[in-house]
Amino acid sequence: MVVNASPTVAPDETGWKVGGWPAWLWVFATASATAYSVDHKRSYDAATKVLSADYAGVITRDGWAPYRKFAHATHQTCLAHLVRRATGLIETKARGYSTVPTILKEILTDALALRDARDDGEIALADLEVAVVDLEARFEALLARRGHTEQNRRLLKHLRNESGALFSFLRHDGVDATNYRAEQGVRPAVVNRKVWGGNRTDAGARTHERLMSLLRTAAQQKADALEILVELIRSPVPMVAALNLAPRAPYLRINLGRGANQSPSPWRPLAKRWSNQVAFSKNSFTHPFRMS
Repeated sequence: MVVNASPTVAPDETGWKVGGWPAWLWVFATASATAYSVDHKRSYDAATKVLSADYAGVITRDGWAPYRKFAHATHQTCLAHLVRRATGLIETKARGYSTVPTILKEILTDALALRDARDDGEIALADLEVAVVDLEARFEALLARRGHTEQNRRLLKHLRNESGALFSFLRHDGVDATNYRAEQGVRPAVVNRKVWGGNRTDAGARTHERLMSLLRTAAQQKADALEILVELIRSPVPMVAALNLAPRAPYLRINLGRGANQSPSPWRPLAKRWSNQVAFSKNSFTHPFRMS
């Protein structure tokens, strides 16, 4: 399957119904194709029905714990989810303690600024190495905090679980910083759910997931889905849809060192200026940096 052959994949899931009973619609999105699956369970086992348990690429996902069971994969947790969570805590100012979410948001904003500087060719590889090490050191210092509110303690606990998955997008070229691909794949399904709620039967669910996979993948590849469907229906023998299902080239790992005696990063003042321009929204990924 093209999803398992892809160097990166973004999974997500949303509530669904089959015959009026609770179910889940799963989305597995890559840069060139998207696969859907309807299952009665929201579990690691349900996810492995599409994404192989030994998948060894990069999984860009939200913070749902079962995704961490993909032990062979490199993980990238969605920074947009974390930024929104931090922003919400900052605005709430529970008992006046907003230090932890404020520091977290600054670290994540600087990480996105560093990504943009790298992609725009504004930072040398040696300086990138120093900057990533600097980010990791700041994040470790944040994890050492106790947290003065229950909300902050829960946030710190979550960050400790995700500590190895925050900056993969900086260490691997071609890896997204958010799971926006999966979120975009979920949206059409959410519209469908609002209109008719789901599927009546398991057989209908199987048909639905296949049609959605074809329509979404055709849209990603700018192909004519109707033309492809007509060709499939008219074919006297089973055939594969006329889509480009060849996996993209593997991602490139950026070989960054972790030296202990690193000089201060020269990009920090520039990143600070950029970070002041960021306007994250709770309900949108839109801001001056690409949330991808």
